[in-house]
Amino acid sequence: MDFDAAVAALGTLVDTLERDGDERALMLLDLVDAVHRPAIERLAAGDVGDPAAQAVLAMYGLVDVDPEVLVEEALDAVRPYIESHGGHVELLRVEGGDIHLRLGGACNGCAGSTVTLTRGIEEALRDHVPGFERIVAHAPATAAPELLQIQLVRPGGAAGARLPRPVFAAVGRASTFPPGSLKTVEADGVAVLLANVDGELYALRDGCSVDGRTLEGGRLTGAIVVCPWHNCAYDVRSGKRVDDEAGARGLPVVPVAVQEGELRVAVNVA
Repeated sequence: MDFDAAVAALGTLVDTLERDGDERALMLLDLVDAVHRPAIERLAAGDVGDPAAQAVLAMYGLVDVDPEVLVEEALDAVRPYIESHGGHVELLRVEGGDIHLRLGGACNGCAGSTVTLTRGIEEALRDHVPGFERIVAHAPATAAPELLQIQLVRPGGAAGARLPRPVFAAVGRASTFPPGSLKTVEADGVAVLLANVDGELYALRDGCSVDGRTLEGGRLTGAIVVCPWHNCAYDVRSGKRVDDEAGARGLPVVPVAVQEGELRVAVNVA
């Protein structure tokens, strides 16, 4: 199909989807635009070396992208989750299919650290990095933990304020939250929205950012939950708003851990 025919067909398809109200298809188009638009802007500006431009060129086999660039893009997708409870992840090097990472900050040594690596980071690497085989995790440098603990500040907090270590509270057996399920539970007096996406469990502080109403009863499609009251859409993996409300607030991510089949969440750092 030539260019003009493709443009015409795309326009017809978009009109049809808008008329039919197919939210998933329209969301797909929005995501494609979100990926391509910044890349095209950088290419138009002559910045071919920009990571976004390189990634899109690589999609079409027009350039070979440095594996470390792809890894950093994958890590950027999950850094909000890690940083939401006082942690950080650092790429050390890429050796073939092995990706060497250092997880530090409040995540270091906490019960959710391994879960964070194998859940969010590994999933992002599988999606973004061809040939990825495994994560090789490295402990922080000996002097790093103390320095990081002093520097980490909760958003809106005073400079130098220390973030607490995650304290995990049991909320039920993991087996009672099957794939595709969306349920609100209470942990230490806080409402937590649990979502199972393809067998992986994620948690957010429950309450739409518009007025705090519960998201239980909303629609979960893939990793996106749609508020039953206002049609706001959130990515349960990062808590970010993914609808058309630019700059709208997302939801705090709650660290999750599974210990001997028991699902635990840490609301004290979310």
